Amino acid sequence: MTGCNEPRVLDPLPIEISRPLVLLRLGYRSATQVPEKTSRLLDGVLDEARPLITPRAVCSVQTIERPEGGGLVIGGTLRTGVGALAPRLEGCGRALLFAATIGPALEEWVRRLNDAGEITRALLGDACGSSAAIALGTALEFAVTREFRDLGLEPTKRYAPGYGDWDLESQAPLMALVDGTRIGITLTDDFLMLPGKSISGVIGGRG
Repeated sequence: MTGCNEPRVLDPLPIEISRPLVLLRLGYRSATQVPEKTSRLLDGVLDEARPLITPRAVCSVQTIERPEGGGLVIGGTLRTGVGALAPRLEGCGRALLFAATIGPALEEWVRRLNDAGEITRALLGDACGSSAAIALGTALEFAVTREFRDLGLEPTKRYAPGYGDWDLESQAPLMALVDGTRIGITLTDDFLMLPGKSISGVIGGRG
C-alpha cells in the first residue's frame, strides 16, 4: 500500500457490521434496552443489508511539503493552512490519502423502503449503513497501521476534510489525488461524497 504514489484500489476490503454498533447508532447502549419486536426486525434488516454492502477503498501515499509561511502541501496540490491538520502531521514526511465507500446498493434500498412507507426498516437499514462506514474506517486504519509500521513509521490518527477547521473544499484535491471515481465516489457541488456512506481522509506516517 505504501510503496508508490499511484492510487491503489483495495477491493474487497472485508468488514463486519457489528450489531452492538448498530444498536448504539440507534441510541441503545445495551441489548437489554431493545424492545423484542425491534430486535427481531433488526435481525431481519441485518440479513438483508449485509449482501448489499460492497466495501472498497482507494489510497495513495504522497509526500508532505512545508512551504515558507506555514501550512502543508500534500501531493503537490492538496494545500492546507496552519490549523488543525498541520499539528497532527507534525514530524510526518509522508501521508496516505484515502477514499472508501460501502457502495450505493444499501442506500438505494433504504430509499425504496422510505418511499414504500416502511420507515422503521429504513431507519434500521440506514443505521446498518452508518455502522458499516465506521467499520470501513477502522479496517482501513488497521491496514495502514500495519503497512506503515513495516516501514518503521508510526501512523497518526486519520483526519478528514470537514473535521475541525479543515475546510470541506479540500475534498476536491484529495479525491483527485486518489482518483475516487475508480471506486464510484463523486462529489456534489457542496463537496459532499456520493454514495453517502463514504469516507475520506489522511493518515500521516511519522518517523
